[in-house]
Amino acid sequence: MKISVQSGGVEDLVGVEKGYEMIRKAGFTAIDWNALDHALTPTQIRGFQHAGNIYERPIEEVYAYFADEVAEIRKNGLTITQGHAPFPAYIPGHPETLDYMIEIYKKVILLCDHYACKNLVIHGISLAHSDKENTPETIHQLNMKLYTSLIPTLQKCNVVVCLENLFTWDSCACNGVCSDPEEAVAYIDKLNELAGKEVFGFCLDTGHAALLGRDFRQIVPVLGKRIKCLHVHDNDGRVDRHLAPMTGKINWRYFCDSLRGIGYDGDLNFETFQQTVKGFEFGEEMLMAWLQLIFVIGKRFRDAIQK
Repeated sequence: MKISVQSGGVEDLVGVEKGYEMIRKAGFTAIDWNALDHALTPTQIRGFQHAGNIYERPIEEVYAYFADEVAEIRKNGLTITQGHAPFPAYIPGHPETLDYMIEIYKKVILLCDHYACKNLVIHGISLAHSDKENTPETIHQLNMKLYTSLIPTLQKCNVVVCLENLFTWDSCACNGVCSDPEEAVAYIDKLNELAGKEVFGFCLDTGHAALLGRDFRQIVPVLGKRIKCLHVHDNDGRVDRHLAPMTGKINWRYFCDSLRGIGYDGDLNFETFQQTVKGFEFGEEMLMAWLQLIFVIGKRFRDAIQK
């Protein structure tokens, strides 16, 4: 089990070369690659300012665009175990966004395959409280369109698209797509049936589960071996803060025990970018200290999961 950390909140603060060097020196051997979603941001998508982004270019140019960063990753002996695709996939009132993003996701899948990134998180579409045009049924149809459109590309690649337990916001966190484990199982099993092979899995986000009051002892056994990757981070149960474990209210013993119970054999990935950003306010030394602490927590979690 590799211990991994999100590259965002590190390399974007100190630069690619120093960022990956710091990740290596802190002890990590793998990363969650955020260059994928940093190349096309939510602000660009929601603001309809996405024209000309790298994913609109031919795939060989997309490979070349990321080549130097991948070289730095590999120079430091790091493995790209998972990545995060751009989001959102859909904007209410603008159905053309979904068609556009589907084509983006096909290229991101090819990019992950090219650079041996096995797991790719692609956010599903939730029914927002401000969305007056959709119903739970039409949202389900939109999600099925999103994911089934990717099947022909996935069948040619060694990439697993991971759905994530999401939340929506209406003065507080509310259930989003796949926040219910039974819903996630239904999506994943149906999609894999349609694909004829296992090309869909699940990314368990601990912070999102905490915001919705979910108990790992109840959700992890339902998801079982469908869990392919993790977004591990802590919060206060009210805001999605992406902090280091032990700094919020999550019961980490339940988390480790539950993963051990299903024989989880993926990597242990920390999505703690707000913690490292906060540390960097006091300089690189503090950033490094947080990275080292997160890695030590990872080792203890790994021991508890694998014992």
